[in-house]
Amino acid sequence: MKMQWLTVMICFYAGVARARTEEDQASSANQASTPNPIPEEVLPEQCFYQPPTECPSAESGECPCKRIVQSKANPEEGAVLCCNLNSHKAFEEGLACTNFPVNVSYVHIRNATLDVFNASEVRWRRLKSLALTDGKINGVKGQFRMMTPTLCLNLSNNGLVEVENNSLTRLDKLTTLDLSYNNLTYLPALNTMNGREFLLDISGTNTLWCHDIYQYINKTGEKQINFKRENETVCSASKTWHWFNTTEQVPLKQVRYLSLLQTECPKGENWQCQCNFRRLDIVEGKPPTLAVNVDCSGMQLPELPEKLPRNTIALNVSYNNITELDDLSTNSCYEDIREFYADYNNISSINTLEGSKFLENYSILSLRYNKIKSLPTYILAPNAHEKNFASRVVKLGGNELLCDCNTAKYLKVWLQARIMDYDEVLCENVKEKVMDLEPSKMCVYPGDWTDYIYYIIATEVIMLIVLVTKVSYDYWVFKTAGYLPWPASKMPKLPCDWLCET
Repeated sequence: MKMQWLTVMICFYAGVARARTEEDQASSANQASTPNPIPEEVLPEQCFYQPPTECPSAESGECPCKRIVQSKANPEEGAVLCCNLNSHKAFEEGLACTNFPVNVSYVHIRNATLDVFNASEVRWRRLKSLALTDGKINGVKGQFRMMTPTLCLNLSNNGLVEVENNSLTRLDKLTTLDLSYNNLTYLPALNTMNGREFLLDISGTNTLWCHDIYQYINKTGEKQINFKRENETVCSASKTWHWFNTTEQVPLKQVRYLSLLQTECPKGENWQCQCNFRRLDIVEGKPPTLAVNVDCSGMQLPELPEKLPRNTIALNVSYNNITELDDLSTNSCYEDIREFYADYNNISSINTLEGSKFLENYSILSLRYNKIKSLPTYILAPNAHEKNFASRVVKLGGNELLCDCNTAKYLKVWLQARIMDYDEVLCENVKEKVMDLEPSKMCVYPGDWTDYIYYIIATEVIMLIVLVTKVSYDYWVFKTAGYLPWPASKMPKLPCDWLCET
C-alpha cells in the first residue's frame, strides 16, 4: 500500500490541474472552486442513510430520486435519495432528474441493479457520504478521485463479489466503511493513515478470508481498525488452511487475538521466540479456534518456557540445553500441545511423561539426538481406548541407548513398529544401531552354563560306573584266582590294611 500511496502522490502533483478542469466541465459554474477541507473532528454520525419508507413514490413518470435538505444551516449541502434503479439507464436518469451533482454532498441509493459501480466518475468528487445499499451490484471498479472528502461509504447488502484493490486508497478522510452482507473474499486496500479513527463493518460478509483480515489489522504504523458488530462477525478459514474440505467460520475476535499474539510470545533478556497462527483448530464440543505455533529453537534455553500463548498446539524447542520435560506433565500452559519438537537437547529420560495429558493428545513427539539411555516402551504404548495411535509420529533417532538382550529381542521389534526413524537409534555400549543387533550375540545369560554342568555331571556318572565296574572285577579275580590285580599288589601296605585282613 505504501508503493500505491507514493504513486498517488506523484500523480497528484502532476495532474491536479487536469482533474479540476474535468470536474468543472461536469459541474455547474458555482461548483468550480475546490471545496473547503473537512475538519478532522467530523464524526461518522454524518453518514447519510434513509429507510425504505422515505423512498419517492413509484408512480409512473415520477423521478425515482428526490432531494432532501440535509442541513438548514447549510442548505447548499443537499442530499439525494434514490430507490429501485433497476438498470443502468434508470440509474443515470434518476440522478439527472434531481440535477445531481449540483449542491449535493450526501447520496443514498437503495436497490440499484448495476453490473459494476464506477468509483472514478467525477460526479462522486464532492460527496461527504455515499451509500449504495440493498441492491444487486457485482463489483466496484475504478478509483475515487484525489481529495474526495468522503467520510462515510456504505456498500452493504449488494452481493458484491469484488472491490478493486486500489478503489478506496485516495479516500484519506474516510472514517466509516460498511461492507456488510456481501460476498467479498478479500478486503480492498484501505487508507487508515493520519491517525484518525476508522470504523469497519464486515458483519454478514462471511466469505472474507481470515488470513486477509489478519494481515490487514496486524499492520504496524497505522491506526487500528474498530469493527462494528464485532460479535456478529466471522470469517472464512478454508482458503488459508487448505487441508479442510469445508469452509469453517471463525469468530473475528479469534483473528484479532492473533494481532496481539507477539505480546504473549515467550521471551527473555537475550531471546525471543517466534509465534504464529498455525491452522484452524477444531475440537468436538468447542468453537473453532486459530491454533498457535511457537518456535523457540536455537535460543540456548536451559529449560522449557514457563508460559505459552493461548491455543498453542505446536512447540519447537530444538537446539537448546533443555534437560527435563516436566512442564509437559505439570504446566497448564502445555495442555493443548499436540506437536512437540525438542531435537538436539540434553534430555535423558521420558519417564516424566507417564500418565500426562500430552500423551493422550499428541500427534508428533520428536526427541532426536538427545541423551536418552533407556526407553520404557509402556510409556509410549497405546491405551485400549485410543483409536488414532497409528497416526502418531515419534522420532528418537540419534539417541544412544544402553543395549542388552532385551533390546535385541524385543525393543528392536517395538522400535520398528512405533518409531519413524527407528533405523537411526543407536547403542552406546555396543557402538551399533539397535536394528543391527543380533540376539545370539547379545543374549548370553548365566543360564547358558547349564549345558556345561550337564556335561560335567555325565562325566562324573560315567567315571563312577567305571570305578564300580573295576572294583567289582578286582573282587571277582581275587575270589577266583586268589591274587590281587597288578595295581593293588604293587601298592605299599597302609596302617589301615589290618582292617581288611581276616
